[in-house]
Amino acid sequence: MWIRSQNKEILVKAVCIYLCGENHICASSVEGNRWYIGKYSTEEKALKMLDMIEKFINRSFMYGYQLGGVFQMPQDDEVDE
Repeated sequence: MWIRSQNKEILVKAVCIYLCGENHICASSVEGNRWYIGKYSTEEKALKMLDMIEKFINRSFMYGYQLGGVFQMPQDDEVDE
């Protein structure tokens, strides 16, 4: 899936998205590069972001094929705990 970083400086085709470090969300590319794509003030907000990404992925599949699109990481103050 394509994902744009919170600071809008990175657009990565991610094969793995995960919680890393101090409430960071990281993404790995197929080449094995790791990118910090978002930072949140609490672990709860970071986990909520993973939930939002999961929902985006689930919605992007329709009848067995991917519709596509880019997920934009929201700012910390845009995520409710």
